[in-house]
Amino acid sequence: MNNLAAPEYLPIRTFGPVDGQPVVLLHGFLADSRQWLPLIRLADALTQQPVRWILPDLPGHGRAAGQFPPQPGWLPLTDLLQRSVQPHLREPALWGGYSMGGRVAAVLAAEQRLELAGLWLESAHPPLADAAARLRREEDEIRARRLESEGVRPFVHAWQELPLFASQKLLPRAIRDRQRRLRLDQDAEGLAQSLRWYGTGTMPTTLAIAVKTRILAGAWDASLLSRLPEWSRWVGHLHTTVIADAGHAVHLERPSETAAHLAATIDAISS
Repeated sequence: MNNLAAPEYLPIRTFGPVDGQPVVLLHGFLADSRQWLPLIRLADALTQQPVRWILPDLPGHGRAAGQFPPQPGWLPLTDLLQRSVQPHLREPALWGGYSMGGRVAAVLAAEQRLELAGLWLESAHPPLADAAARLRREEDEIRARRLESEGVRPFVHAWQELPLFASQKLLPRAIRDRQRRLRLDQDAEGLAQSLRWYGTGTMPTTLAIAVKTRILAGAWDASLLSRLPEWSRWVGHLHTTVIADAGHAVHLERPSETAAHLAATIDAISS
């Protein structure tokens, strides 16, 4: 990547009172922190307490398109993320994330270098075994090269046609258009680097998560549902919720239910 830079801090959007319960949400691949804006508005109306929302742009995405740690690896990534978020924390935060962002949050929780109030994961896959991880790295390298050679627009078109996102075609046109605009607003080189450095196949193959964890999944997300029981190998205190009539992007397809689940998680850590 020609414009790769090692930043001191990642860009972060914050909302809510500075003394509110801190909640850090990490977006998915092919998006940025703006992904969460509709959801946090809904969740704010449901929580029993004020919330300080902390929404980073992860490396390769949004305003951090060219901002990566000095070398690949999950430890440099979580170091950068912790350093970026720490100035916004007055107390332990609930950390959460969708898909890629959920995997990042899970790895950070497993490292146990930062005190967490809880962990909230939406549609996040558990670690892959070695052979499956190697195959996924090969697939993501093909995707990365396509991004670099063809650009974002053809990639987005192919991405949204994946079976994983088929249920999103049932959404109103306005929501699908908003999702597409967010995807098209990303940077091809940043996305390619993100796939190589932090794709599913690069995730640590073992985790040990002690913090209480809630996982949200869509009933139509067959690939994730088949692997959900694997999370119990890595998480000591686990609660799983499956939302009916939803696919991979539960927050997009069932926003009210997702907001209620997130609000309940926030309230539970303060009760």
